[in-house]
Parts: sequence; structure tokens; C-alpha cells
Amino acid sequence: MTLSRPVVRILLVTSAVALFVTSYMFVATWTAGGPPGSSHDYMEYTYPSYDVMLAFGDSITQLGDDPATSGYLTHLTRYFERQMDVLNRGFAGFNTQQARDVVHRVFPTTQRKAVGGGPLASWVRWLGGNTSVTDTAPISSSTTLSIWPSRNHNFPGDARKLQLCIIFFGTNDAQDEGEHGHNPISSYAEDLRYFVSLLRDPQSEHYSPDTRVLLITPPATGERMIQAKKRTGGAPMILNSAAKAYAETAKQVAAEFDLPCVDLYTEIEARVHAPKERSVETDEANGNSTATTNTADASQPATISDQYDGYDKFLIDGVHLNSAGNQLLYNLIVAKIKQTWPELKPSAPIRATPPR
Repeated sequence: MTLSRPVVRILLVTSAVALFVTSYMFVATWTAGGPPGSSHDYMEYTYPSYDVMLAFGDSITQLGDDPATSGYLTHLTRYFERQMDVLNRGFAGFNTQQARDVVHRVFPTTQRKAVGGGPLASWVRWLGGNTSVTDTAPISSSTTLSIWPSRNHNFPGDARKLQLCIIFFGTNDAQDEGEHGHNPISSYAEDLRYFVSLLRDPQSEHYSPDTRVLLITPPATGERMIQAKKRTGGAPMILNSAAKAYAETAKQVAAEFDLPCVDLYTEIEARVHAPKERSVETDEANGNSTATTNTADASQPATISDQYDGYDKFLIDGVHLNSAGNQLLYNLIVAKIKQTWPELKPSAPIRATPPR
């Protein structure tokens, strides 16, 4: 029997509708409880959507996850383990003017959630699709997605939010005039304001009103250590007096925005010029200790600390932090977090085990 053309069309349309309905029901069932043969709860445990702590800075931050010097970000990663991801966005050699060129690829953009939803939208998100749409209307924290640079998808669950942003520049800016990294102090201040405004201005594509912002001053510098490095291979000079001036500027900008600030410069200076006795930096979170005195033989005519005015207790080359310097910075950050944002203090780590 030969079917007429209209009948064939009707059968094809009916089959297509039936296939669509069956597929939709399958998708709805799968996304409600996860893929067949797996536990939805276990999927969330295995692939959690952690919020983010972002560290934006220069080489001191880039080296912040170097295990050789117990980088301060390695400590923070451990501190926020399984509760917040720590992203290192340090750019060696950058001053704040140069950082302006990359900040839009560092800070996440914020967009309004799509109006559409339901099982199909959930399925699209689960596969890695993006269901957000751009909206120029004011954004509230309850309706935003954080779209991270170089990502075109979201992890399962809620999009990751930028909970804490550390901004840590000034060392390269404070280089002597004529050095490649020098940035006038007025420009440095304006750049810091620009970075903060990107997260605070409702008209900014990076507007994130709930993100906590922490500024860190440049550290004190060991001039004799820098001079020694210059003799062996060249290094830009950074006077300690200049580092102090830029540190004061960072504190002033923080005050303008009513933001907390870690005064690393003053903290190092206070310890370098303290009475010479064995001092120990204690891990704020875990109670571990790091000695900050030099262990050279006392019979030597001059210890390394005497030779470098004591700055080698915290600095490798007069600029970058050694293990004790990183421990100090980590302790100061944790203390500031506990004081300013106690809600960020980590709870006991989640110890999830796979289902049997």
C-alpha cells in the first residue's frame, strides 16, 4: 500500500513531536537527579562550585604560590581549603599603569541571570552552556552571575562569586625615576581608585557590590640588598623612603573607599628595627612557627642581618618576600579578615566521601 504525501507528512510531524516530548522528559528526569546511575548529591560534592578569592598584584603576588618561599597564597589556599578557590593573578614587573591593560581580563564581568529556566535550561548549564544575558539595568547580588575571563561556561550549581579581592601593587611603581617600572605617585593613587571603582561603580561591567576588597601596601625595601644585586646583574633601585610614600598613598586610597588595608611596610619596619632578639612568626590559622632571625655563627664579625640592616629577615633580594615575609603577610591578611569580615572565616573542612 502506498501512502499519500499528506499522510507521510502527518506521520513525520507526529514522530518528530513524540521524539521531542520523549527527549524533554528524559532531560527533565536526568537533570533533576543527575545522570543515570549516579547520585545528584555526590555530583555536587565531587564538583563543587566554590566561591573565589582573587589576588591581583605584581611579582610578589606572582610568587605568592611558590612553595620554595612558602608563598602567602599557598597559605591562603590551605586556609580556605574546599571553601574558596584562591586565584593568583600576579604580573611580574607590572606597575599599576601597566596593570590597567590587563585588569579587564582579570576581574570577572557580572551579568544578569537569564529569564528562562526549567529543566531544559538546567540541562544546558549542566553541559556547560551559558544561559546568561547582558543587561544594563542595576544589578543586585542575588541576580548576578560571575563570568570569569577565558571561560564560556559555568560549573554545575551556582556560578562562582568573587567573595574577596586583594589588590597589592606599589613596589614597581616606587622605582627610581628613569627606571622602567616607575609610576608617579599621583598616577599610582588614581590607578588604585580605578581598580576599586571597577568593582564598586554600578555602571561598571565588573560591578560586584558584595565583593570584599582588601588593599595591601608595598613592603619596606632593603636598599643594601638591592645594591648588592645591582652589582651582580642589575636591578631597579627602590628607595625605602619611596616605598614608604607609596605605602602611605595606598592607605589613603583605602580610607577614601572605607576599605581595610594591610600595612605591610610598617609591619616589616617595626620588626626590622625591633630589639635584636629571636622572634617568631606564628601561623594565625594553624599555629605553625617560622623563625625570623638569622642563624649565622655569632663569632663572625657581622651577621647577614647586620650587613643588610636586618631586612634579610623578611626579604630575599631587598624587594621580594622570603618564607618569613610571606608568613608575616599571610598572618596580617588572616587577622584583617577575622577583624573586618568574620563571616569569611572558614568553617571545618567538608570531608565528603564517595557513596558506596
